[in-house]
Amino acid sequence: MELATVGEVIAERRLVLVRSDGSRREILVLLGKPQRFPESDDCYCPYQIVGFSTQNVRYGAGVDGFQALQLALRQIATELGLRNNSEEGQLSWLDQLDLGFPVHEGTDDQHNGS
Repeated sequence: MELATVGEVIAERRLVLVRSDGSRREILVLLGKPQRFPESDDCYCPYQIVGFSTQNVRYGAGVDGFQALQLALRQIATELGLRNNSEEGQLSWLDQLDLGFPVHEGTDDQHNGS
């Protein structure tokens, strides 16, 4: 499924890309409201990263809105990590190198709180 926009934006995060020459550029992460796929009970959660050369709308998909949202957040973390390693410069959020998106570190996180 191809999306033109994220639709209703439920969250945004502003990051900064600092290049080796000291110049700064804003990178905007937009997260859309989870929605059902047409003709399905499964859901998708759209997102867009604005400020790099490609700005396609992508989405995480799951069996319900929570899973779609979780997967979209993980995909954002992965995409930013890849971009961070391929661009000339360093991404930061609130002057921190941790961009604040969840990173999947194994299956133990599924058992927290039990």
